[in-house]
Amino acid sequence: MDYGTDPADRLTLIETSISKPPARILVLRGTVNWWDEPSLRAALTRALTAAEGPLIVDVGSLEHADAVLLGLLLAARTHIRLHLVGPLSRFLARRLDVTGTRHVFRTHPNLTAALAAIAAAGAPGAPGV
Repeated sequence: MDYGTDPADRLTLIETSISKPPARILVLRGTVNWWDEPSLRAALTRALTAAEGPLIVDVGSLEHADAVLLGLLLAARTHIRLHLVGPLSRFLARRLDVTGTRHVFRTHPNLTAALAAIAAAGAPGAPGV
C-alpha cells in the first residue's frame, strides 16, 4: 500500500520565527497521519530547541489530524508554552473533547489573538501565558 501519495493526504509544515513578541510559529496544513510523525516530531524538536519564546501551532488549515498530532502536542507543551491557533477542525475539536484535553491548550481564534496574548503576558507584572 502506498501511503501519503495522494496530495490531499499530505501534510505541509511551515516553520518561522518572529521577534516581536518573540515566538516560533508552526503552520500545519492538510492532514496529519501516522506516517507524518517523523517530520512533525522534527519540526516540534526544532521549535523546542530554538528557545525563542512560546510556540504557536496554527491548526486552522488542517483537514484531519489523527492521534499522532495530539500526542506530540501534549508532549511539546510539557517543555514550552504552546498556543493553538484555529479555527479547530471538527476532527481535532472532537479528538480534544473525547480525550478531555481541550482545556490544557491555550487556543486562539487567529494568529493576531495569539500574538496579542503572548505580548500581554510579556508585559511587566503580567501572568505567564
